[in-house]
Amino acid sequence: MTTSEIIKIVIGIIASLGGGGAIVIGLSNYLGQFLAKRYEEKIKAKFQNEINEYQTQLDILKQTTIRYSDKQFEHYSKLWASLYDLKVLADELWQQATSTKLERFSRQLRLTKTEIEKASLFIEESHYKELIDTIKYFSEYQIGKSDLINYRRNNYFEDNQVQQMISINLSKKIEYEKLILVIKADLKKQIGGK
Repeated sequence: MTTSEIIKIVIGIIASLGGGGAIVIGLSNYLGQFLAKRYEEKIKAKFQNEINEYQTQLDILKQTTIRYSDKQFEHYSKLWASLYDLKVLADELWQQATSTKLERFSRQLRLTKTEIEKASLFIEESHYKELIDTIKYFSEYQIGKSDLINYRRNNYFEDNQVQQMISINLSKKIEYEKLILVIKADLKKQIGGK
């Protein structure tokens, strides 16, 4: 059977039904469109619900990220300020090693250690490790300066030993200065989001 024969048969059936055939075709057409529209609305509603769920999850993630970023920025700012204050006091101690300067430096060293630990939850792990390394060099510098002050206080001067102490302190100073530059660059990148 060919397509033209099928069309002739369908037309014959419709013609034999007469006006009733047109009504059946019209009703079928209306019913088909009605069911298609309902199905389309059902699918749209389902997708809209999924979109709304994803949007809610996205909003929660966005708010969490913003809060975390704000807190991280706050901690990085405090850390840098504390680290810079420590460096200034270390430089003053380098210029002239006195008990008063050593005490101020030691106090700031403790404050900076505390700031690092307080911020450890919010800062990147690599930055935390760099900061801990820097504190290690500052602590070794503190010990060296303390030994030098005690050595001088006891009026026991051998140029050879004093120069060796100064040399060791200088090496620690150079190490913490290098690390501070690295940390500064890392913190700038982190804060800038780059």
